[in-house]
Amino acid sequence: MAIQLIGGNSSAILETDATFLAARVTIRPQQVINWQSNAAVSGALTGVAAAGAVFSFRNTGSNLILVRRVALGFVTTTAFTTAQGLTYNLFRANGFTVSDSGGTVMYTAGANKHRNSFTNITSAPDIRISAAAALTAGTRTLEGQPMGVLNGSSTAVGTSMAIQNIFSHDPEDYPLVLAQNEGLVITNGIAMGAVGVINLQCLIEYAEVTSF
Repeated sequence: MAIQLIGGNSSAILETDATFLAARVTIRPQQVINWQSNAAVSGALTGVAAAGAVFSFRNTGSNLILVRRVALGFVTTTAFTTAQGLTYNLFRANGFTVSDSGGTVMYTAGANKHRNSFTNITSAPDIRISAAAALTAGTRTLEGQPMGVLNGSSTAVGTSMAIQNIFSHDPEDYPLVLAQNEGLVITNGIAMGAVGVINLQCLIEYAEVTSF
């Protein structure tokens, strides 16, 4: 038979297995202020040089941001003159005191909460994706090596890379924690060749917490 132990929050009962004494638990999401997702598609993106920024996320507030996942994909709308490799690098950004500029803003206060009863995020992030060209870098320092890489290729109109994770966090892993003026930047790994145009798709899921 199972063994019952009394303790924990509000004298709740913790039930354990009689043979192995393993706790029987139900995994629930972490206590947060807000869980939120933001997604967007770029404009007609073309001519981005190697290392040009195509996505930017900056935590502007005093609370912590826990990033659950970042995902990326693309579809070719105008063919390149020759087959084109498309590589994207995800960097952690430190000393991010001035946001990147240009592109399309992805964050709207109160939108895309994972539960309507959540309060609006107080550490309002600056999130943006390229429109037709690379973002203009603000004040930030990127880490020397990327923390995630995605590779694709384009050979004709309609060539695509299905949206997939460039970073993800499993519940048992240590999350990616962003303090104030820290963030993430995705850069173009290979210079885009002549003529070619793509639509880039990006998704980010994250939570706001007061401490971790």
